[in-house]
Amino acid sequence: MGLPASGSMFLPENIDLGHSDEYNLSIRLTPNGFSFYIYSPADPSIFHFQETSLGSKLSYLDHIKKVIFDLGFFSQVFNKTTVTTVSDQYTLVPDAFFDLKKVDELFRFNFHNPQGVVLSESSSTGSWHVLFHIQEEMHAFLLRNLWNPVFCHQVTPLLQLFEKEQQGVSTRSCFVDFHDNFATVICFAGDQLLSANTIPCLNPHDTTYFIASIWEKLHFSQTNDRLCLSGRVDREKAVIDILKKLIRRVEYIDLRPKVMLTETQRDSLPTDIQAVLCV
Repeated sequence: MGLPASGSMFLPENIDLGHSDEYNLSIRLTPNGFSFYIYSPADPSIFHFQETSLGSKLSYLDHIKKVIFDLGFFSQVFNKTTVTTVSDQYTLVPDAFFDLKKVDELFRFNFHNPQGVVLSESSSTGSWHVLFHIQEEMHAFLLRNLWNPVFCHQVTPLLQLFEKEQQGVSTRSCFVDFHDNFATVICFAGDQLLSANTIPCLNPHDTTYFIASIWEKLHFSQTNDRLCLSGRVDREKAVIDILKKLIRRVEYIDLRPKVMLTETQRDSLPTDIQAVLCV
């Protein structure tokens, strides 16, 4: 779905940008795309999602600049403005080992010569921090052109969602979310977070092998422990069919966002967006 070139004409009639301070604006940056959504924390009927793929004529940054300048309303005062980065490059640091002055050093321990600014985001409980990076010029541009933006990583709402899903569950659980040609795999033993990884999801055999190898390394039981699936499961039938032959307990996450979504939106909106809308 492409974005129209002119102002706010495409927005639903019930979104009045004259009252933008009543709405939350969230931008989502994927490796090859851009999307945003606007919603009202007070009125569940107000929700709009729009996405665009990037053409080859402009650089990634120039394309984002063009979209933001063409639509013109991103710099308005919103109740909250969030920028979410989707990538497989992030590091989780327990709070006991976190030092804001050493985020670069901590991130570079896992990723050599990262290109961009290293940012950090703490979990809602404060028990761990997500370190991730964003292109320096992109970061500076968004800081200049958005109203007081908060920068996040896509894995954070997934971690918080699955942490909640795991509450009161004594068995081990492996959560797999399919999104944006990635699979994010997050594992718990009781309420203890064991691991979080995001891998490219391009080949069904590679994806299946990666998930199965995590089960083996963490000594998960194919009979007793849970595999919980979310996201674009419709696109990963080959992967899921194989996993169902290996693992007995396969479940699907049921999300209940607090805004009114169409059936198509429920099926296609990334899990991290729906997780934010559930809070």
